[in-house]
Amino acid sequence: MRTFHHMRSSGLLCGLLLLGTPAFAQSGLLRQADRLYADYSYHEAIELYEQAFRKDANSIEHARKLADCYWTLRDGRNAERWYAVVAASSQATAEDMYRYAELLRTSGQYADADLWLKRFAKLSPNDSRGHLKENAVERLADILSEEGITHKVELADFNSPNSEISPFIQDRMIYFASNRVDNYTTKNLHSLNGMPFLDLYQGHLGKDGEVSDVKRMDGGINTPFHESNAIISPDGRELYFTRNNIKEGKQVLGDDRVNNLQIMIRERTSEGWGREHAFFYNSPSYSVGHPAMTKDGKRLYFASDMPGGVGGKDLWYCEREGLGTPWGEPVNLGPGVNTEGDELFPFVHNGLLYFASDGHLGLGGLDIFQCAIRANGHGLVENAGAPVNSAADDFGLCLDEEGSLGFFVSDRDGALGAENIYRFRLHSKPDVARKWTGRVLDIADGKPVPYVPLKLVGADGTELARTTSSEQGIYEFMAPANAASISVDIADGPEAELPYDMIEASPFGDTELPDIYFNSVMDLPVNAIVRDGQSDEWLEGVTVTVRDLRDNTLLFSGTTNAQGITQGEIPDRRFGDDVALEVQFSKPGYLTRTAHVDFRVLMFLEQALMGPEGTALTPVVKGVDMAKAMNLQPIYFDYRDARIRSDAAAVLGQVVEMMKADPSITIDLRSHTDSRGSATYNDALSQRRAESSRDFLIAQGIAAARVTCKGYGERQLLNRCADGVECSEEEHQMNRRTEFIITNCTGCGSLTAAPQHQ
Repeated sequence: MRTFHHMRSSGLLCGLLLLGTPAFAQSGLLRQADRLYADYSYHEAIELYEQAFRKDANSIEHARKLADCYWTLRDGRNAERWYAVVAASSQATAEDMYRYAELLRTSGQYADADLWLKRFAKLSPNDSRGHLKENAVERLADILSEEGITHKVELADFNSPNSEISPFIQDRMIYFASNRVDNYTTKNLHSLNGMPFLDLYQGHLGKDGEVSDVKRMDGGINTPFHESNAIISPDGRELYFTRNNIKEGKQVLGDDRVNNLQIMIRERTSEGWGREHAFFYNSPSYSVGHPAMTKDGKRLYFASDMPGGVGGKDLWYCEREGLGTPWGEPVNLGPGVNTEGDELFPFVHNGLLYFASDGHLGLGGLDIFQCAIRANGHGLVENAGAPVNSAADDFGLCLDEEGSLGFFVSDRDGALGAENIYRFRLHSKPDVARKWTGRVLDIADGKPVPYVPLKLVGADGTELARTTSSEQGIYEFMAPANAASISVDIADGPEAELPYDMIEASPFGDTELPDIYFNSVMDLPVNAIVRDGQSDEWLEGVTVTVRDLRDNTLLFSGTTNAQGITQGEIPDRRFGDDVALEVQFSKPGYLTRTAHVDFRVLMFLEQALMGPEGTALTPVVKGVDMAKAMNLQPIYFDYRDARIRSDAAAVLGQVVEMMKADPSITIDLRSHTDSRGSATYNDALSQRRAESSRDFLIAQGIAAARVTCKGYGERQLLNRCADGVECSEEEHQMNRRTEFIITNCTGCGSLTAAPQHQ
């Protein structure tokens, strides 16, 4: 008799037993063992095979059968011992080499396992297991280094000295299968492994994960044969479980004399679980078992070795329109999930499919894997990681409805029986690695607020830590040992707090905190300070205008007082926003100055637009360079070209505006070059550039009589970069400039200092 959960487990290193060629005459022990092997009585067959080999039997065929018995019964140590003999012989098959490689890997001999896997891949190049498990040494190191679905597992409190498998949780009840021997029944022994058959049990599940009031399920569900893998539909109206194929109390054998598994279904009545009926796609010819259902009850996953699969036992699913409607035809999950090995024990939660496999790369035996359920199939298969997975068989994962408490089955060392159920918390972490994470949102529109300073404060008022929210408004703290609150800490800004009594911290993993809301949009106070550029006295009567560079919106306008200060507010600034402003300073008799100011709103204290020292306006006087006094960018020309570029046109446009504002101003354009090139060429080039700039001003409406121009070539260098001196491009650029020198204006005096150059 075959059941899906009878798989092999990990083993320890042992010596190799070398056998010779097979004998033609087989002993009576081997013939008896062969009959038991053919009847799947592996437990009894092992004893006879071992006796025969102790009496000098030397048949590779029988060594393979003995190895297969140990493999099927999950005795990894002895299976490795005999597969070592078979794999080293000239009669070894590809599957012999694969199993030996698996057993070596399970016992930690990764390098040797890779060598045997490569031999297997050469004999079976199309078998996906060879590709999925190649380079195991490096890839397993990655799996072990990555964070698994939990950090800690513990033996569940309801295990018995025998085996427990296939847990399932619904409505604070846990259902599982066990071959424990209790006071209510006499157990038959299974010839496969000499163990009692499995029955279905149930118990009450506490919030702490402890189980009480464990008892066998009643209603005639259990029989003298195997019952396992019970699930209940999400609406609570259907019970699905796995059982040996029996009819009128007797086993039904397939064509290969195997008693396969089937899925049985019962519907809930007022008196309990009603009469049972078989799943439509059961068959005596193959096994169907391990049911699992999606939350909407419209898709049923199961494991089967029915024809049409990838190989071994595969995962399949059927779909239906709703409760009471028939299930559609089975669909194989395909080679992305299924392998030539075994895929078993599916479970569905929150859009993820969990299952066990020995075909995908794992830590040993069956490992638990997960993948996303998508509309057009299933996502990438990922190993659930240690400590859920180990070098032993790990399978049968389930979670409670909230997805926090989980159970799974393992036959790892130290267990009480052959298989036992282990408990864990999903995504749990050690104390020192747990985090509190949350978001800061605006109270008006719910948008994330970035760069907010936050404090973690203990219940006694002690500050424990500080942090700042990200661009997405997300923040995190390492989880404190005791109760704590979180507060927004903005200088002169709005206040907000997440009090400790609103924080329900997870005792097992990270804690997702409630959102913190506060008013992040406020009027931003600003000021501007202006001085006279000649006398350095505070300058009264300067008009200061502030515009948004993005859309030219007027944000603020004010006039400086006797102390040269104007104050006001820029309305509706959001905390964390990047601000780009154009600030203009103007006063009759002074050259207008325009500056671009960029900053991030990280406080609501008064913001000095030009810094604490303010800015200076230059009086309109003869000899002043308008370009420097107005804070204009240099005018650049392309190499060996005198045409006005678009960036130069913008600068010249500001000169036009100033000259139109004061029609008495006349200027002299003075263009200069660097020292590279001949003096004659540079004189001509600078003259062309000066004339090009003058023509632009005239074209914009400035009278020709108000603008003179002259090119000075390389004769007025500002630094050491003369002919033959090696200089950087930045040093040469200082000499390539155009000056806008005021030559006359109504009522203006003369500049006493040397002319200003740019």
